[in-house]
Amino acid sequence: MFLFKKIIGFLSAPGTVILVLLLFGLWRLLRAGKSGRSGIQWVGLATVCFYLFTTAPLATALLGPLEHRYAPLTTSTGLPEIRVIVILSGGERNVGHVLPTSLLDDATALRVAEGIRLYYLFSGQPTLIMSGGGDKRIGAQMAALAQSLGIPADKLLAETNSLDTHGNAREVKTLVHNAPFLLVTSAAHLPRAMAIFQLLGMQPIPAPADFRSRETYRFTDFLPAGGPLSELDAAIHEYLGLAYLKLFPGRAGK
Repeated sequence: MFLFKKIIGFLSAPGTVILVLLLFGLWRLLRAGKSGRSGIQWVGLATVCFYLFTTAPLATALLGPLEHRYAPLTTSTGLPEIRVIVILSGGERNVGHVLPTSLLDDATALRVAEGIRLYYLFSGQPTLIMSGGGDKRIGAQMAALAQSLGIPADKLLAETNSLDTHGNAREVKTLVHNAPFLLVTSAAHLPRAMAIFQLLGMQPIPAPADFRSRETYRFTDFLPAGGPLSELDAAIHEYLGLAYLKLFPGRAGK
């Protein structure tokens, strides 16, 4: 199932869509006779998709509803006693660098930074659980980054067995049981993560990080760039994941 979800994610990626349209259009152009005009139309469609996928408005339109599901935590008032903050990983850079700030991808580093901010916001100095995914090194790398930024080693716990968000939830449940805890992840990923953790009977309190959708636009947001393509890819991944949960809620714990 893990491999199947990876394949679906690859096929639905905006870059893959553009490539398929472009290759099909070029193939039609290379064919003789009547299909030439059809080939131009497919290449034109690929060009339009390229512009839409690499500029900010479409990515923001899709990311916005996901990211604004939960408000950022700015105060501990009104919340139960928090003894645990769970931070989910996004990925790593694989650069082999010695600096802990260069080992994790941008999303994961921002999640760790938000977890550290919340650590100082809540009294009692809660334990930070760094829940990795995809590679056993990531949880340890997240913990190393937090420790380098001042979090005591005895307040850090690296979870290194999970492969994805479902795995994060299963492994975290063995550590927190039914106690309430803060769940820190990228704002766009949080709706799906909350649903998975809740389906397993846990009490996560949403703590969004890594907001990427625009509140206002600049001229450069309408020029093609790599950032919106990555953001659109992330949004599509989350919507597919939410659809999967809707169709197969019983698999959240499998």
